[in-house]
Amino acid sequence: MRLLILPALLAIAATGAAQSTARIQAKVRAKLAKGKAYPAIRVASGVLGKPGHPEFYALRAEGYSAIAEFTKAEQDARTAMRLLPDSLSGLFQLAVAEQGMGQLDSAGVHFGELVRQKPTVETLFRHAQVRQLQGKLQDAMADIDQALALEGAASAASARLHRLKGELASMAGDTVLAKTELDEAVQLAPDDPVNYNSRGYYLYAFRGNHAEAIRDYDRAIKLNPNYSYAFNNRGWSWYKEGNTKKALKDINRAKRKKSMNPFVYRNLGVIALESGDTAKACVLLREAVDKGFTALYGNEVEQLMERSCKQVPATKGKAPVQAPQGTMDQRQNRPPVRNNAP
Repeated sequence: MRLLILPALLAIAATGAAQSTARIQAKVRAKLAKGKAYPAIRVASGVLGKPGHPEFYALRAEGYSAIAEFTKAEQDARTAMRLLPDSLSGLFQLAVAEQGMGQLDSAGVHFGELVRQKPTVETLFRHAQVRQLQGKLQDAMADIDQALALEGAASAASARLHRLKGELASMAGDTVLAKTELDEAVQLAPDDPVNYNSRGYYLYAFRGNHAEAIRDYDRAIKLNPNYSYAFNNRGWSWYKEGNTKKALKDINRAKRKKSMNPFVYRNLGVIALESGDTAKACVLLREAVDKGFTALYGNEVEQLMERSCKQVPATKGKAPVQAPQGTMDQRQNRPPVRNNAP
């Protein structure tokens, strides 16, 4: 009889341990969903300090990406892939980290592999983001249309899909479709400041209508006073409207809120250059390059430096150490996790 008791006790203990691990996983995921990346990382690290819980590497990688620690996220993602080769979570987090570092070719390959193996709304959306940055607009549009088909009925959750579709349409020159989709995003999620920021940038500022763009940026900032990208975009529109004082105030505010955004330094550099302060402009433009402008947005800044900063030759900067731009800067200090207007 005693021989039967021991295996039963061991089985109960194992079941209890599995339930405890599942509860901790749920706790980490809940913190990540709320934008509480630092607590999530601490909890995951505590579990990883004990052997036998490799599933927490992908969760910690997600946390690291949320705070723009992409090198650490990449390391954890690769460890997750090695220890759990049948799980796709490590591959997904690797692609997210690569996207954040501006390694778009690698991210595109890995998101593409995820789409091939198991297409989901999230993988399709991410794949479309990368293709957008690569300028592959038709391919990105195909991803979004597939994601919308999977999503089903329009809802607040699908607003980001309509938003990205509107951005792609604007970039492709289809203003009618851009307006339809960006307006739809605002209607579906009127409390999401990202929708107003995207509409302001892609529908209005993109076409030179900066006054209307400023109105949308105002709405975004009212919804989230910490939204650095909206401040940066509004500052640029103020500059194009001829108000340099307001422009510099907004862009410098964006810089304080997200100092690693290369577009901030691009905007400040262009303003300095056009104001006749070439020395200051060259320092700012170099800063934009060093913070990864080229990796994410192309060689515009390098070309400016080649023309105006002969004494400071342009060099390719390292990949950015910030999250892909876009989603609202969470009040819990969680950087954005999607692409959007700079």
